[in-house]
Amino acid sequence: MLKRWLYSLCLVITLLPTMAAAVGCSDETQPTLTGCTDGVNHSGALFHFDGVDFGESDLDLRIREKLYELAIVYYREREQLMDSALWQIYLAREAERQKKDPQQLAMTLFNLTPPTEQAMNAFYQANKEKIVTPYEQVKPQVAQFLLQQQMLEQRAKLIDNIKNEGRYALRIAKPQPPIAMIDTEGFPSKGSLLAPVELVEFADYQCPHCKSAAEVMQRLEKRYADKLRVIFMDFPINRSGISRKIAEGAVCADQQGKFWEYHKTAFDLQSSLSADTPLDLANRLGLDLERFSTCLQSTDAGVKVAKAKSEALRLGLDSTPSFFVNGIHVNVHSNLEQELSEAIDQALKGTGS
Repeated sequence: MLKRWLYSLCLVITLLPTMAAAVGCSDETQPTLTGCTDGVNHSGALFHFDGVDFGESDLDLRIREKLYELAIVYYREREQLMDSALWQIYLAREAERQKKDPQQLAMTLFNLTPPTEQAMNAFYQANKEKIVTPYEQVKPQVAQFLLQQQMLEQRAKLIDNIKNEGRYALRIAKPQPPIAMIDTEGFPSKGSLLAPVELVEFADYQCPHCKSAAEVMQRLEKRYADKLRVIFMDFPINRSGISRKIAEGAVCADQQGKFWEYHKTAFDLQSSLSADTPLDLANRLGLDLERFSTCLQSTDAGVKVAKAKSEALRLGLDSTPSFFVNGIHVNVHSNLEQELSEAIDQALKGTGS
């Protein structure tokens, strides 16, 4: 049974039809569902409205990021199809060279072993909630599935070997993430103005994740040294209003050249922050209290914090902390330090640094 089943698996590939011939398109055009086209939007527009063409650069960053996510999904699906096409061509050529039947050759390329009872039962128990049929009744299907997984894994390794030998290169361009233009002028920064990577952080002083992020940022600054410039922008979204007061105090501390000391101390004391904290921090840091108080009472500090928050909202942000590395929004999923490091490394690679 295993041998017969292998014959049905070894060529898991869909032949790519010659669509152009099917619809009668010329060599210069490509088939679509409605006819033939040269596949090029010469205006660069995505849609037309009230006499105006709108391109991707005219759209809100959130829309551009969604378009990028869709493009990445499409790219990966095409990449998988090309892997399948590569496998089909490789197998056909090898079969011709060795004068063998492609299916028989494929069987010799794979070293499949029937799954053990323990492996099948473990798979069933792990997926029991999705499988309503008793184990004994679905055991043949479980065995077939596990064998198929073996085959796909081994096929992937063979394809990787072909790629590593330098015999294959994908010619489909990978979509690039949208780049946000952020107005950072006048906001506190650390690092060289000539640094190849700029990291912009939007944060709230009462946000627990922002406190953890502040510690991560210190380690990244040490690790990347003169290759990284960090810019901090306030995004006070806590409803208490205390975050905004702390942020305004940071603006006033910045006027006396003590922003980063104030910034660190505010996060260190996060659990005890209050409306009185700005003056307490100013006193602790040895600032000119009269000058600091005058700044707090003026509208300047509030205007600057409001400007940073407005910029965050314009960019479509709705949570803290949020990060941009050379204008690319970094969506952190689980490990902030690792994912930011990967984004910085990728940016450095892109700049040749």
